[in-house]
Amino acid sequence: MSDDRPTVAPEPRRNSDGTVTVTTLDAGNIRVACPAWCFVEHGYRVPPAKAEITHRSEPVWALVDTPEHGPTSLVEVSLVQWPYSDRDAVFLGVETDDGFLEVGPAGARRVATALREHADHIDAMADQLMNLPVGEDQ
Repeated sequence: MSDDRPTVAPEPRRNSDGTVTVTTLDAGNIRVACPAWCFVEHGYRVPPAKAEITHRSEPVWALVDTPEHGPTSLVEVSLVQWPYSDRDAVFLGVETDDGFLEVGPAGARRVATALREHADHIDAMADQLMNLPVGEDQ
């Protein structure tokens, strides 16, 4: 086998005590105990480093159903943790135009505040739309 061929990770093994055994590149088999909110199966395409093992909650999307376009999603949030890394705290993961951001409690509250303020701005713009003249000379 060529050295540049990726190694396929073995499927994680469910243990009778509720843990999952994951094969890692740097630490062999690791027995992972998931928090109650973790919904991932811990299957990896290639064997991860121990520090790359990730707990994630099910993503929750802000959804909207508009008359013009039907249902669509706006922003995704989830809990995320790398329990074997130097960043082992639980974060709020937020999918943004800038990528996937991980923030702590203070950052999470700022995200919520910004979304509420943005909702107020959108309401004001909806009022403005209702008051615009209809026709070609707008």
